[in-house]
Amino acid sequence: MHNFIQDLRYGVRMLLQSPGFTAAAVVCLALGIGATTAIFSIVYAVLLKPLPYSQPDRLARIYTEFPMFPNGGLRRFWTSPPEFLDLRKYTHSWQTLDAWVTGGSNLAGGNEPSRVTASFVSGGLLDALGVQPLRGRLLTPHDDENGAPLTAVISYGLWQRAFGGDATAVGKEVHLDGQKCSVVGIMPKGFEFPPGEVEKPELWTPLQLNPASPGGRGSHYLYLLGRLKPGVSLEQSRQEMAQLVDHWGATSSERNHSFSTKNHPLVLFPFQDEVVGGVRLAMLTLLSAVVFVLLIACVNVANLLLARAEARQREIAIRKALGADLGRLVLQFVTEGVLLSLAGAVFGVVLAAGGLYLITATNAGSIPRASEISLNWSVLLFALGLSFATGIAFGLAPLAQIISKDVHNTLKAAAARTTASVGSNRFRRVLVAGELAMALVLLIGTGLMIRAFWNLQQVNIGVDARNVLTMRVALPSTVYPENEGVVRFWTNVVQRVGSLPGVTSASFVSGLPPNRRVNATDTSIEGFVRRPGGPMQNIDYYQTAGANYFQTMGIRLVEGRFFDERDGLGAPLTVVVNQTLARIYWPGESAIGHRVKPGQQGEWRTVVGVAADVKNAGIDKPTGTELYLPYRQNAGFGLRNAHIVLRTQGDPQGMASAVRREVAGVDSSLPISSVHTMGDVVLASQSQPRFLAVLLSMFAGVALVLAAVGLYGVIAYSVAQRTGEFGIRMAMGAAPSDVLGMVVGQGLKLGLIGIAVGAVGALALTRLMRGLLFGVSSFDPLTFLAMAFVLCAVMLIATYVPARRATKVDPMVALRYE
Repeated sequence: MHNFIQDLRYGVRMLLQSPGFTAAAVVCLALGIGATTAIFSIVYAVLLKPLPYSQPDRLARIYTEFPMFPNGGLRRFWTSPPEFLDLRKYTHSWQTLDAWVTGGSNLAGGNEPSRVTASFVSGGLLDALGVQPLRGRLLTPHDDENGAPLTAVISYGLWQRAFGGDATAVGKEVHLDGQKCSVVGIMPKGFEFPPGEVEKPELWTPLQLNPASPGGRGSHYLYLLGRLKPGVSLEQSRQEMAQLVDHWGATSSERNHSFSTKNHPLVLFPFQDEVVGGVRLAMLTLLSAVVFVLLIACVNVANLLLARAEARQREIAIRKALGADLGRLVLQFVTEGVLLSLAGAVFGVVLAAGGLYLITATNAGSIPRASEISLNWSVLLFALGLSFATGIAFGLAPLAQIISKDVHNTLKAAAARTTASVGSNRFRRVLVAGELAMALVLLIGTGLMIRAFWNLQQVNIGVDARNVLTMRVALPSTVYPENEGVVRFWTNVVQRVGSLPGVTSASFVSGLPPNRRVNATDTSIEGFVRRPGGPMQNIDYYQTAGANYFQTMGIRLVEGRFFDERDGLGAPLTVVVNQTLARIYWPGESAIGHRVKPGQQGEWRTVVGVAADVKNAGIDKPTGTELYLPYRQNAGFGLRNAHIVLRTQGDPQGMASAVRREVAGVDSSLPISSVHTMGDVVLASQSQPRFLAVLLSMFAGVALVLAAVGLYGVIAYSVAQRTGEFGIRMAMGAAPSDVLGMVVGQGLKLGLIGIAVGAVGALALTRLMRGLLFGVSSFDPLTFLAMAFVLCAVMLIATYVPARRATKVDPMVALRYE
């Protein structure tokens, strides 16, 4: 213990005597450990941490699929109520099998009416998760019986916001979409289901399917969650499902949407994989990037310690001559390395905490389970263990160059002030070339992401998002049971909002681009003949739109006309289609005058116009077929849940309060939600690639600076060691430009080696990013060349400064110094 305390004091004293070295090493370690800890915290919370439910590894998602649909088929599709009831009845792998659908509901009875995101769940779903309520009880199968009194369980956040945390909220009667509803439970803080949603559900209410009349088999809208029985594996359940689907497909009649192995199979996946699968590649990319940053930081510190070791050869030789054994030397250097690493870890954890705060604050919903991200004990232990490991490694690194030398020769060399050994210099240059190579890999990956994000920015989404305000309003069917009342409400709202000063046009629409939930609705196309491998009579997206919708959103008319006063009640039924639909179903001819039958029921409607394509499946996805219905001729298809859209002369956000007043003037009981400018809606759809591009840019910037510092350090140290050589050369007639070229050439040689190795590494690693890149190849030569040029420019700057110093050497002073 005495020796340890002595080494500790000596280590602190030595580090304080070299403040420049200590500060540089601590900053490098803090950047590396801080960035690594922050990203590891995110990866742990999102990918590695089990879902906060009982035995989450036994939970699985069940989907239906339609592989034969065009464009790769409909994958991970919803299940219809009759299919869900069949699976409950005939499968035996599941301890519980439940369904849910997420939507919006108007809640009245709290502090004020509000629009909440709600999950309509089968009665046993919340109980299957194994999470107990904070107050009250969970929903039960009895609550889920058709015709049972309506009940609801609310989230902790909704309890605080809508009920002020009142303990008597349990048992309180509220109105949910105009229906009386009793609050029976409050979930604990942090509970989420389904997890990973951008709009997190705040209320859970029974689905209340009617087994006697569940609806059509083609009405797919339910998500399924199963809990496996003890002793049953997911693969066994897959086999059971496959056997059932094969049996149903072989014995069923020729009816639409019956299960079959080829046309309509079932697929199963672990629940956690489904929650985080969409960001797994992005998270692993960030983790790989931050590992490079950590390695570059470690290389820099190793170089610093190696340079310092050269300066301490005489000290160590004297200690060996005085009898210090190898163990004492090892312990001393390890102590100094651990002190450095612990200091770096402390500052690194501070940086990680600040970084996590910024990441979660600016994430904007692009990461599932973001609310679970924190610096927990396991991550802190990881940072501490990492700091000790790096400290020991760095502490031993100098000894590798010293302990093998003879004490007498070392003392003579130190007294003569000779330069560092060839092996030591070569090793340091290899380290620098390695960190330059890693920096180039990061730069190329960042360049590809930035180019992909730029390409996303340039995509024409089909609307003019400038000066457009959007907000959501839902009409409860209990308050507006008839279509006449619905039409009257929207007519009054549009007239009142459209007459506001500063509003140039106003309308509404059932679904807001550019990201919408696919409808995939069977639709009869007059005269359609199915061809092998060709399109099916199924439309991706249905829209119900008000008058002036196309003009308000700035959607271009391609052919025919948009909706107008001719398309009212009692008039011939009409539709407008998008370019993709017209091109697929009527190639080479005009779509005007052709007829379609929405939902394969009701009456035929005539196409009166073709609208320019508007992105509906996402900015980075091909536009799906879309069919627009005039609201006054339509009794369904989303009329009771729509987005008001208005175009203004100035800042649209300033019109929000005025629009709220006008809507309240028509019906004061209706809450307004999702108030956003259209520009913000478009930005939100790009949140994940933007988030990844920003973080990668930060890491690449740090890596570039660290690599430049490492290169500068090596060249500067070389210049200092070769002072005598430069003096002799200049005394013999060498010009300053010759010395300058020699030093810069040395740096460029290291840089070119790093670029060559980094380019090869980038070719191997960036192919893993292909799923994240939009409109750019993972082997894009322009990006590779541009990033190599950036690295070359930084290398020139890093080598030029010490090279200029070499040209200032006075030959007489240098020779006298030797």
